[in-house]
Amino acid sequence: MKIRLALIGFGSVGREFARLLVSKRDWLSREMGVDFEVAAIATRTRGSLVSKGAIDLEQAIRMRQDTGTLTRYGPESTDLSTLEIIESSDANLMVELTTLNIESGQPAIDQIKAAFRAGMSVVTANKGPVAFAYSTLSSMARLKGVFFRFEGTVMDGTPVFSFVEKTLPGCEIIGIRGLLNSTSNFILGEMARGKSMREALKGAKRLGITEEDPTMDVDGWDAAAKITALANVLMDARSNPNKVDRVGIGDVTSETVAEALNKNKRIKLIASAERIEAEVKTKVHPGIVGPDHIFWSVDGTSSAVSLETDLMGEITIIERNPTLAQTAYAVFSDMLLIVYSI
Repeated sequence: MKIRLALIGFGSVGREFARLLVSKRDWLSREMGVDFEVAAIATRTRGSLVSKGAIDLEQAIRMRQDTGTLTRYGPESTDLSTLEIIESSDANLMVELTTLNIESGQPAIDQIKAAFRAGMSVVTANKGPVAFAYSTLSSMARLKGVFFRFEGTVMDGTPVFSFVEKTLPGCEIIGIRGLLNSTSNFILGEMARGKSMREALKGAKRLGITEEDPTMDVDGWDAAAKITALANVLMDARSNPNKVDRVGIGDVTSETVAEALNKNKRIKLIASAERIEAEVKTKVHPGIVGPDHIFWSVDGTSSAVSLETDLMGEITIIERNPTLAQTAYAVFSDMLLIVYSI
């Protein structure tokens, strides 16, 4: 079986996924009988490629890494817009890895719709489409007979959506709580060790774990997008990040952190979703937890999510200090689940 991919976005996650695809090429052929080819790579400002054959991924990775652009790749270089590439590509699976637009989820939403219209299945690690338009996109995918997967949107490669989908049949998710923003978790942990907010944020930037705009982390927008994505998929919330009752960590002071520590408590940025009558209410607020709380030991860049269910009680999933490799794996695993379903 041959699967042709269109990669929309070729930043750090896109290149990590491409490296994973290259490293697993022989395994995919041997174990699954699948040959993956990349038909297109589209970027907003770094050049784009379209090929009737197969783009040399290793060359594309090297060129993007060494020169910062794909414009000199060769005859496959194109000036077509991203939508034009999607509409004209003969790919049958689109991997959408563009940057989150917290205001609207665009242009990723329109790009995914274009892929569906072209008969492509879609994998994305972009929170925006799931946080702003999950109901519309999932309905459109069903109507077009294609697949829509998004495991990498929350908690990197840790299976949350797949876990519920595949292992909790018949269970209703009635509440969600999580530490969903690793940068805020890291900053609060560093402040507990005596550093100021500014020093902790500088440390997060050095580690490369902040969003492109760090206020997305500090002001709670990243966590808001993630809890909305979880609520939309697992609780049919039909919400968006603008509806989240959101307070970030910007006003948390060193004194506040020290006061909590003196009481053997820790401050965490907790995101939650709960059903109140017919509506799902979402919230992101700093909260205080003690040693008996399951989030107490979730430190560093780790994340966690607790799912409250009607039949299985509360289930908590924790990831420890993930890297780009985990997000790339989420995309890879979603891709394989689509192949299994074809």
